[in-house]
Amino acid sequence: MYSPPSLERLINEFARLPSIGRKSARRLAYHILNQKAESAQNLAHALVDAKDKIRPCSRCRHYSESELCIICSNPRREQNKICVVEKSADIEAFEANGIYRGLYHVLGGTLSPLDGIGPQELHLPLLLERIRGGVNEIIFALGSSPEADSTVLLIDRMLGDTPLKKTRLARGIPMGSDLEFIDELTMLRAFEAREQI
Repeated sequence: MYSPPSLERLINEFARLPSIGRKSARRLAYHILNQKAESAQNLAHALVDAKDKIRPCSRCRHYSESELCIICSNPRREQNKICVVEKSADIEAFEANGIYRGLYHVLGGTLSPLDGIGPQELHLPLLLERIRGGVNEIIFALGSSPEADSTVLLIDRMLGDTPLKKTRLARGIPMGSDLEFIDELTMLRAFEAREQI
């Protein structure tokens, strides 16, 4: 080991974050060490402050500093629509471009028995309760994986004959993609969902 133990601990902690490999973790650690002490303290305080204050919204499970998140507490949102997402970060993608004005529900994952994620970990009773409270459309925005497909199928079965519109985000070939590089499942779904012109 060529680094002091405290630096190695910092690198190891950064490396535990998603999408941060060992090299990126090392760069982050050195960046912090090259900053003024005040900058490092601000980062540390921001981390602790966020961890202490942020909790799941009691209605939709999106991150919030209060009982209800800013979206659930906004009376201007379309209260009769729920967009089901896997994680809070997915909400940001919708909100950034303003394409959706309804409410959300954060599952906290998708069905994945190998990872220990079953129906009980996905906050499904809360979702069903909300749907039965006057929702007339549910939009599944869970991505295109076998786990996401299983999750949508499970929720659809749990809803049974509940009278509401159920939709799922379109799936297909990304803009600008070369067809020879598209995987078979994406190609199949794009072909099956083709539109008349």
